Amino acid sequence: MKYKIKLSTVTTYKFGGYCNNFYKISNNDMNLFDEAFSNKENFILGKGSNVAFSDKDYEGNVINPNFNEISYIKNLGVVKVGSSVFLPDLARFYKDKNLINAEFLIGIPGSVGGAVKMNAGAYGWEFSDILSSIEVYNLVTKKIETLDKDDINFSYRSSSNLENKVIISATLIGTEGDPALIRSRLKENIKYRKDTQPSAIYNAGSVFKNTDQYSAGELIDKAELKGFSIDGVKVSTKHANFFVASKGANSSSLYKLVNHVKEVVDSKFGVSLQKEILFVGKFD
Repeated sequence: MKYKIKLSTVTTYKFGGYCNNFYKISNNDMNLFDEAFSNKENFILGKGSNVAFSDKDYEGNVINPNFNEISYIKNLGVVKVGSSVFLPDLARFYKDKNLINAEFLIGIPGSVGGAVKMNAGAYGWEFSDILSSIEVYNLVTKKIETLDKDDINFSYRSSSNLENKVIISATLIGTEGDPALIRSRLKENIKYRKDTQPSAIYNAGSVFKNTDQYSAGELIDKAELKGFSIDGVKVSTKHANFFVASKGANSSSLYKLVNHVKEVVDSKFGVSLQKEILFVGKFD
């Protein structure tokens, strides 16, 4: 279905102007792909947890997949999951089926499709660790295709070979485990998130990527930028790699804050932080 929508209603930061071409596509609407992916600029939106749209209207198409099926195929030892499934819901599904190694997903506020694209991770785990294959709609061939894990070239918080492809579903490894250990891991991960990360609604998770050489949050903290704000958007005092927006703030303020922090860290430590958050649309 095609809608006119205010993009602030579909992202965790609550930023964004209007989009006249917002497509919500389910398994029954595959014929909409050709219309949705026209010659305009296209953006695929999952749960909107790492996205900040411009306050100006978005002139392109926003495609919001709505693939929410999930099943455990016990005899094959796999979980088949739609790309729109919320990651904490996937972690709870694993727990309910006594399947282990998905506990790290419990606090990541994104979708399966986003987790594949960004190779989402926490606590030493990455989504690629539990992935077997994905099903995609190829916008060039206009066919549904299957890509094995090795076809996607995963690295830290990134993937490749997904250009012009819409992720429909993923096949994950389903390993049976000790229910007590699974519950313990979930409890520990939830507690750690609550203790170390801001609980404010208006944020989008980590702003900058970490690497083996540095922690973005530690560098921002050492630059004495905790609590620094621009027009209602501030660096969290709880975790410096989270930027929190107050109600009524706008995306241009976030954009300015992100670039200011990046410049200060670069000038003080000679490190060019890489953005994990995506800015979409026109920013001055």
